[in-house]
Amino acid sequence: MKAKRKQTEKKLGKHREQLKELVEERTAELRAANEHLRREIIDRKRVEEELYKSERFFSTIFGSIRDPFSIVDRDYKIIKANDAYAQMRNKLAKDLVGKKCYKILQNRDTVCDACVVEKTFKSGDPCAKDKLLVFPNGLKIWVEIYTYPIVDETGTVSHVVEYTRDITDRKKSEEERTRLIEKLEFLSKTDSLTGLLNRRALIESLEYEVDRAKRYAAELSLILCDMDYFKEINDTYGHVAGDAVLQVVSQAIRDSLRGTDITGRYGGDEFMVILPETPLDGAKNFAERIRLSVKKAEIAITENHNIKMSLSLGITCFNVASDNIDTLVKRADSALYEAKKIGGNAVHALDCLPIMPAAE
Repeated sequence: MKAKRKQTEKKLGKHREQLKELVEERTAELRAANEHLRREIIDRKRVEEELYKSERFFSTIFGSIRDPFSIVDRDYKIIKANDAYAQMRNKLAKDLVGKKCYKILQNRDTVCDACVVEKTFKSGDPCAKDKLLVFPNGLKIWVEIYTYPIVDETGTVSHVVEYTRDITDRKKSEEERTRLIEKLEFLSKTDSLTGLLNRRALIESLEYEVDRAKRYAAELSLILCDMDYFKEINDTYGHVAGDAVLQVVSQAIRDSLRGTDITGRYGGDEFMVILPETPLDGAKNFAERIRLSVKKAEIAITENHNIKMSLSLGITCFNVASDNIDTLVKRADSALYEAKKIGGNAVHALDCLPIMPAAE
């Protein structure tokens, strides 16, 4: 009986030892699991704190940007936009977030033409362009748009940052500067009294046309016009009347020509007409048209007295083989002299005959 009891106690002891070892083993596992969980909680808190700090950091940066600023995802949805961006687009920031940019901003169903956001998504490079924004109320502003890619861990552009700057004032300054330059250039080439080209601009135009005639063997004619008895008009009626005569004559010349022809005030009461792609016979027709137009014109000095006007015109053409600007103008001047010599109100032409080789 005692032996059986001892054997039972022995088995019970063994089971207790096994149970103790199992409890200790499970306790150790629980302790390890708890330690791992504790470390995970600590790591997660640290990550959350870093993420919170990062979000605060970027939110602070984002909020400090005064210029319009937005972020767009690959579906072209605006995921963030500051108030400046919304105000520029005449919207509220809350109404922009989550909306496709081309739909909410341009009322389109597809990406805008020449979209720099799309270009950055495709190329992965920063892009820039100037754009004119026109609002429903008629307001127009110029903006300069910069786009920058945000790349994920795979190297794919996941988002695009769009930075917009109002450059309306700069554009206005550029336009004003361009207009000023154009005005100065116009004034530097224009005779203030007649509105025709001045002598310097005429010579530049003639140089160009002579060079073109030489390069392409093109025909070119030149007319020099001189007022008849202009000094007498000035002396009799005064310079105001003389200026009015020059204005009427210049308009008559301008109205007699084609759009491709060039005319200007060569000096005093003398005018020059450059006729590209025009042979001598064609130039004679234009000269006669000018002469008749001026002859018909008149200026009323008083109710009972009008000033009549007339022109003398000398014509010549350009000889590609032998002429230059000086010989061309000199020959036109000689033709003008011949028209003057026969009493004025006349057209005289001198042909540009080629220079013949000397006989041996």
